Amino acid sequence: MKNKIKYLGPIILIEIYLMFTLLIFSFGPIEYHLENPLMFWDYMFLYHFSMIFGYVIAAVPFKNRNRHKINYDDLSSFKIRVLIFVAFLAFLIGHKNMTMSDSLIPYDFFSDITAGLLKSQDQYVLKIQRLDVYTGSKLLNIFNFSIAFAKIVLIPVVIFYWEKLTTVDKMLAITVSFLPVLSGLSTGTNSPLFHFVFLYGSSLVLYFVANYYREGKYNLKSRRFFIVIIGILFCLAIWFFGTAMLGRGGDPSYVESTSPLGQIKLKYTYRAADENSFLTYIYVWLSNYLVQGYYGFSQSLNMDFTSTFGFGNSQFLTRQVEWLTGIDLSQNTYQHKIDPVWDETAQWHSLYSHIANDVHFLGVVVWNFVIGFYIAKLWKSLLDENNFYSKVLLPLFAIIIIFTPANNQVFGYLETLSAFLLMTLFWFRSVCRRSTCFKKLKY
Repeated sequence: MKNKIKYLGPIILIEIYLMFTLLIFSFGPIEYHLENPLMFWDYMFLYHFSMIFGYVIAAVPFKNRNRHKINYDDLSSFKIRVLIFVAFLAFLIGHKNMTMSDSLIPYDFFSDITAGLLKSQDQYVLKIQRLDVYTGSKLLNIFNFSIAFAKIVLIPVVIFYWEKLTTVDKMLAITVSFLPVLSGLSTGTNSPLFHFVFLYGSSLVLYFVANYYREGKYNLKSRRFFIVIIGILFCLAIWFFGTAMLGRGGDPSYVESTSPLGQIKLKYTYRAADENSFLTYIYVWLSNYLVQGYYGFSQSLNMDFTSTFGFGNSQFLTRQVEWLTGIDLSQNTYQHKIDPVWDETAQWHSLYSHIANDVHFLGVVVWNFVIGFYIAKLWKSLLDENNFYSKVLLPLFAIIIIFTPANNQVFGYLETLSAFLLMTLFWFRSVCRRSTCFKKLKY
């Protein structure tokens, strides 16, 4: 029984979370009308079942069959310093793109942060206005794709390799990992702070659980600093989100106007949340952002399928295809097809809808099976082999799962897509190191 919990823990937590989001969608502060509820819930059942099935297939047997314990945890202090430098370089490019600046050097960095903290709504509006005229550098973005993974990878590296770092390295690593958050604050954007909290938080959980199963203790005291900081930053993220929405004039009843069909209604008791309770106001908006993608998914079920050949799951990829070939695949996506009833860019669409652009909604069943299978293999390679690439990939999967009801948060953006693809290639290389891939994947 202990081994079963050891290996099945992640899928249990995943299902608890995803079921919770479906409860919020069905019984939360916002009422969503479903034109075809039977089809919606049938697909939800298939997606959940296929992910569980894929995970269990990969996790069985519930014990380590590796006769020769292999440790791929060979990250040196020099490699960590190189990673910090590359992450800083990636930050400079990412900040330029986020602020849509003409210079790679952020001369207005501190003044923009101050403005973002004091008048986040003004900075956000300024960012939206720049979108119409900013083009960026394609060559710089290509280079950025090759190094952007460092910003993501640095966070779990800091957590898992804290003892390997000198005092100077610790200060540099924490500072560089936090810089993208400051970029977000300078433009009145919430997501970088949430990403920072989720990546650090999931890395912490992985570190504690892996320690418990490998050494018999969580080793909480060694990471007290991070526990306190992440707790504070999580509260700050919630507060910043609420104040940003208030600054944008976010009356809770605004959510009703997002549906031209009038199929979204705010429950009466929450209509004055912005006047009566700040916490209730945050709850309304967080639930709206968290589960509105399910409504977009339900609307997409009414549309015909037109394949986007593996590129339509990501706005980033469709833009690159259009740049290279002149073909606009976004016209074939479900998000574009339901634009008259659910805005293609202003509203969020579930990860399921994005993946369905390439493989249809039935194909998402297979995709979920593969994702469940992959998560289980990563989890086993972390526990049984202390695999480095599992340590950096599993926090990315935490982001994927957290945002599944809302949008395609990992595959839709350059930094996270870069980290996912490159680390996946390196993980496969690591598990194939001593024998053939197929034999190794059965460990």
